[in-house]
Amino acid sequence: MNFSKLGKYTVILSTIPALYVSIYPGKIVLITMLCSYILLIGMLIIVAKLQVINEKININFDSVLYVKFFLFYNLLVLIRGIYDAKSDQDWIAMFSATIPLFLVIHFSIYLAAYNTSINSLIKSFMTYGVVLSIFIFFFEPPLSIDFTKSISPIYLMIFLIPFVNKINRIFIIFLTLISFFSDFSNRSNLINICIASVITLSFFWKKRMWVLSLIKGTRIFLLSSPIVFLILGLSGVFNVFLIGDMMQTYSIETSNGNKQDLLIDSRTSIYSDVFSELKRQEAFVFGLGASGKTKTSLTEVSYADFDKIYKEGRRRTESGMLNYIQWGGMIGGLVYFLLFVKASFLGIYRSRNWFCVMLGVWVAFKGLFSFIEDATYFSVSSIFIFFAIGICMSKKIRQLDDLEIKVFFKKTLKFN
Repeated sequence: MNFSKLGKYTVILSTIPALYVSIYPGKIVLITMLCSYILLIGMLIIVAKLQVINEKININFDSVLYVKFFLFYNLLVLIRGIYDAKSDQDWIAMFSATIPLFLVIHFSIYLAAYNTSINSLIKSFMTYGVVLSIFIFFFEPPLSIDFTKSISPIYLMIFLIPFVNKINRIFIIFLTLISFFSDFSNRSNLINICIASVITLSFFWKKRMWVLSLIKGTRIFLLSSPIVFLILGLSGVFNVFLIGDMMQTYSIETSNGNKQDLLIDSRTSIYSDVFSELKRQEAFVFGLGASGKTKTSLTEVSYADFDKIYKEGRRRTESGMLNYIQWGGMIGGLVYFLLFVKASFLGIYRSRNWFCVMLGVWVAFKGLFSFIEDATYFSVSSIFIFFAIGICMSKKIRQLDDLEIKVFFKKTLKFN
C-alpha cells in the first residue's frame, strides 16, 4: 500500500456506500463500516511505513501545528463521545458514522501531501468515481441526492478546465452539465456549480491587477459574513435564513410531481435546536461530544423511521459547521472554520499558480457554505472538501507556476 493506491481506493470505497444504498435504500450501516474501516487500515499501514523509514509527511505542508491541533481536538471529542455513548443507537452511530468521519475524513487533508496521491485521487474520480456515479444515477430512489453527492468532486475538476487538454476539458464540462441538470430542486448542487464556474472565469483575466484584488476582497467577505450573520442571528437582530420570506416565492416541480420552494427556510429550526441544547447543558465551550444529541420537533413524531433516528435526539444536522459546534462547542466550530481561513490564505497569498488561487477562493466559499450545507460524513463529497484544503496547504503544489501546473495535470489525466 502506498499513497498512489490509497488515492484510488479512497475514491472507490467512499463511493460504494452511496451506490449500495441506491440499490438497497436504508441499508447504510454495514456497508459504510466495511468500506471505511478497510480504508482506515490502509491509512494506518501507510503511516506505520512512514514511521519506519522516518519520513515526515508534515514536511510537505504549511500550518503543520494547526492541522495537528485540529486532528487532536477532534480526537478528544471522539473519545468523549465513546465514553458518553450509552444506548444501542449511540454505539451504532459511533461505529458506523462518527468514527469513520473523525478518523478517515479528517485524514483526507494529507492526501495532498504527495503529488502521486493527488494524481491518483483525481484520475480515480475521473474513471472509477464517474462510472460508479453513473450507476447511482440509474439506481437511486426518488428524492435521493446520492448522485449529485457522488459526482460532487466535479466542483474541483472545474478548476482544471484551463489546465487540461481539449478532450478532458470537454469531458469535465459534460459531467458538470449532467450534474447541473440532473436535479433542479437540489439548491446546494446548483450553487456549488455556479460559484465554481464563476471562479474559474477569473483565469482568463488573471493578468489584470484588479482581478487578484477582487479575489482577496471576496475571500474576506466570504469568511467574515458567516461570523457577522451568526452574531446577528444569536442576538435576534437579523436572521439571514429568513431572507427568502422578503422575496417572491420561487417554486419548481420535482421529479415526483411535488412543488418545492427554493427560497424556503430550512435552517433556522436546526440552529435553534442545537443552540438550545448547548444552553440547556451549559456546553457552549466544549460541546456535547461526538455522541451528543439535540432535541428536535421530530423527536415527538410517532413514525417508525423517526423512532430509530430521532427518538433519542438528533445526532447531526445538514450543516457541517453546526455539527462541529454541536460536537465540539464553539472551540470545535472555531478550529474547523480556521482550516478554511488558513488554507484559503495560503492558496491566494502564497501560491505561484492561478489554480491554487482559484482553489483558495473556493475553500473560502466552502467555509461560508459549511454554515448552511456540507454536512461531513463518510463520502467522496466530504473527502474532496478536505482534499481541497490539503492542496492549498501543500508546498509542492503551490510552488509550481501555471505552466508547471498545466504539465502536472496533463500527466495526471493521461489515460494511456
